[in-house]
Amino acid sequence: MPVKVWELDPKGRLVSEIKTDWDVDVLLDERRREAEELDRQLDGVLDNAATQVEEVERKVPGMPPEFLRAWAIGKALRTSAVAEHPAVKGERRELLWRALARKCRLGARADASTDDRWIDLRPKGAGEPRREGGKLDYFEMCLWLSEQDFAHARSTFGGHIRNVWQMLERPTLRVLKVRSALQVLLVASGNEDLTRPSTFAEMMKTLRARWPDRGPGSAKRPVHYSFDELKAEMESVLHSFLVGTPATSA
Repeated sequence: MPVKVWELDPKGRLVSEIKTDWDVDVLLDERRREAEELDRQLDGVLDNAATQVEEVERKVPGMPPEFLRAWAIGKALRTSAVAEHPAVKGERRELLWRALARKCRLGARADASTDDRWIDLRPKGAGEPRREGGKLDYFEMCLWLSEQDFAHARSTFGGHIRNVWQMLERPTLRVLKVRSALQVLLVASGNEDLTRPSTFAEMMKTLRARWPDRGPGSAKRPVHYSFDELKAEMESVLHSFLVGTPATSA
């Protein structure tokens, strides 16, 4: 995967380098065209993400910015053609995320100009892609979060990025069907306190105990249920939370 990675030279000027994670010898100049085309597409992704942040902020003022930005960048990645680019398709995405993180941090456009709107799209203080929740990359989390539209994602996680990681780091709970069923149950409960990070974490522990990643009870997972079956089972498992008397999970 050849990508264009931006950095600052000793004089503070934007410079770039073509990098690849291939083990075989390649002529980087031959791959520069692909890397530069991909870099221009990433400009479009970040422009789209910044625009979506502005649009949602106008419609839903007061939304926690880290949650909104993560959803927006995931949505922009999902709706772009980046994942189908010849430089990316079939390859590990870690180097792509590194290149994208640099573009955000430096605001580096493909023509070496800068765009300050991009700098806030990733959490500040992380120069390289941040890994959390079982070594998952930040941009992978953004993609996962954006599988729901913003209104549904907001009501599922209460706008808390910590809640997003709590669910994502548990493999059996990652399927969209689980989020969709949980969102329906949370809205029906009318209890916004259920998305407080401390309470949400307990709910995730309870669901993981019902559907562990391995060992006894791991044979049938949420992905094997119909949506109605899954929602009914989750309602039963989370009953003590939904009626207002949550029990502490082991």
